[in-house]
Amino acid sequence: MNDNRFVIEKFEPKNTYYQQKKFDCGNHIINKFVHSSLKKQVSQQFSQAFVLLDLENKERFSAFYTLTSFKLNANDLESLSQGSLPRDIPCVRLVMLGVDTSIQGQGIGRKMMSDALHRVHRASKDIGIYGLYLDAEPSAINFYLSLGFTRLDGGGSEDIGKMFLSISVINQLLD
Repeated sequence: MNDNRFVIEKFEPKNTYYQQKKFDCGNHIINKFVHSSLKKQVSQQFSQAFVLLDLENKERFSAFYTLTSFKLNANDLESLSQGSLPRDIPCVRLVMLGVDTSIQGQGIGRKMMSDALHRVHRASKDIGIYGLYLDAEPSAINFYLSLGFTRLDGGGSEDIGKMFLSISVINQLLD
């Protein structure tokens, strides 16, 4: 992957992004979100989004992810806990991540996750964050496991995976 070809920047709802309405990551739900809900979600402060622009293709909207605040119940983290936890666990939630099919298989997903982990790491220096939570599509579970996430549920390979990466692991990866 040519690092000079792409740039990740904060999504600005007032901006018009080239080819955003034609974004296709192969997942109907994520595509529909990008086409019709992303601007509204960010404008209303329900989440923040970060977009990968292809500088060699008119700054084309090529990938994105969204982050929001979230809380987990202590019971959700029992298997990872090394002691007692408060009832509500503050964390960041990765709500959506999508990479256009035209550039899949080039390490873009890992690049986007690295950016997300750096943002969570920096935020944890200023506010309480126990880790990063996400609900993974069955086809993406192994990708997140390869990044160090732990599956919190006992679901099968056909089920959405509730996944978590603790801030201590994120800090070890990035410090």
